Amino acid sequence: VGAGLVARRARSAATPAPALPRPAERKRLPVVDTSTCLGCYACVDACPYDVLAIEKYVAVVVRPDACCGLVLCEQRCPNGSLRMSDGEAVEHRPQLGADLESPDVPGVFLAGDVTGLPLIKNAILQGSLAADRAHAQAARGPAAPPGEDVVDVCVVGAGPAGISAGLRLAELAASFVVLEQAGVAQSIQSFPRGKLVFDQPLDLPLHGPLWLEQSTKEELLSAWMRILRKARLPLREHTRVDDVVRRPDGLFEVRTVPAEGEPGRVLARTLLLAIGQRGTPRPLPVPVPPEAESRIHYHLADARSLAGQRVVVIGLGDAAMEAAVALSSQPRTSVTIVARAATYTRGQSRNVSEVERLRRKGRLTVLFSRDVRAVEPGRLTLGGGPGERDERLPFDALFVLIGGVPGWDLLRKVGVRAGAVSPPATPLPAVPQLATPDGAPAPTAPTLVSPGAPGARPPSGD
Repeated sequence: VGAGLVARRARSAATPAPALPRPAERKRLPVVDTSTCLGCYACVDACPYDVLAIEKYVAVVVRPDACCGLVLCEQRCPNGSLRMSDGEAVEHRPQLGADLESPDVPGVFLAGDVTGLPLIKNAILQGSLAADRAHAQAARGPAAPPGEDVVDVCVVGAGPAGISAGLRLAELAASFVVLEQAGVAQSIQSFPRGKLVFDQPLDLPLHGPLWLEQSTKEELLSAWMRILRKARLPLREHTRVDDVVRRPDGLFEVRTVPAEGEPGRVLARTLLLAIGQRGTPRPLPVPVPPEAESRIHYHLADARSLAGQRVVVIGLGDAAMEAAVALSSQPRTSVTIVARAATYTRGQSRNVSEVERLRRKGRLTVLFSRDVRAVEPGRLTLGGGPGERDERLPFDALFVLIGGVPGWDLLRKVGVRAGAVSPPATPLPAVPQLATPDGAPAPTAPTLVSPGAPGARPPSGD
């Protein structure tokens, strides 16, 4: 990995960590005093998600849905013209009690982005804490029925929270399994920026502090994979959880559907959900014949493997545009973006600019105002083109990047309701004091960070 990643072991001194912060009940948004705004671009440059822009010489909020409540823009404003303020209420957050356990379904724990606290640091700490609590409760759980294999904890999701939980459970010598419907750390692969900045180390169970400074997404992924190879966690990738049933004997029966092979199940004493908020990739609104499924993808893992092919990307959000840009850089590759919108209505300005630059150079094609009418092996039927006549578009690979179906379907099956997160009734376990790369003590212990706290950085997915 790059020079920005340095791993060091923790010192023996312990510092008690504070209680989990209560996630904000209202969405935080920047408010600009246009009478004093200088139009200096300081806030625009500070925002990693292009929430702000300069219009008529003053800053305005142009993408409120993309705001994650960070205060970088407020901190960079030179004269206090911009401040963060509570906006609309945040809804559809899972109801949780003390120690990240569901008050509706004892034995079910949640961690990571799904709890309403962004930032990769929070996901890691929540995963570790939830693993502690789930393991402790499993020790009091039902015994395994004769002839059946039962694990203490079934972890659903292999993002930062799920991997942290798995590392902690391995540290506790617990029996567990981690299920992931896509690939490991898929949420990290979808990070919107190529460079991430962390002002504090990430304290990983079993591994120790992981220092990240000016680290690219690729470096971070490399670090995760190195840690996973060393830990050898019982991880099942490309395995979707179809249903969860609480049996009369108190065990959770987790019914799974792997990408290949027959449906299966996992019996567990406790359940730890680290599924994030994006959920399952949203499918096309038309039937897909089985013989075409092998050519359809829902994320881009390696653009180089598609060099020389005809690739169609459905969608015009950031993920779709970033995939199209990466694919268009491959030799002899034909890239076409198909969008329902009549123009660019979503996405960061840097992605829009890059797509437009490549379109003008003839490196890719954008078809606006198109609907997918049918999918056949190697061919799409599109509607909405010139003259409203259907048109045929051949492809070797088809990327469907039109967002995700929130994970609430699974949460409802488990029995988790929407509500607020209550602070834990008991303090978190002690966290080791960390050493900086030069050996000096870290300025603060690795505590959970509120997304609106000074020094917070862009959030991760789970």
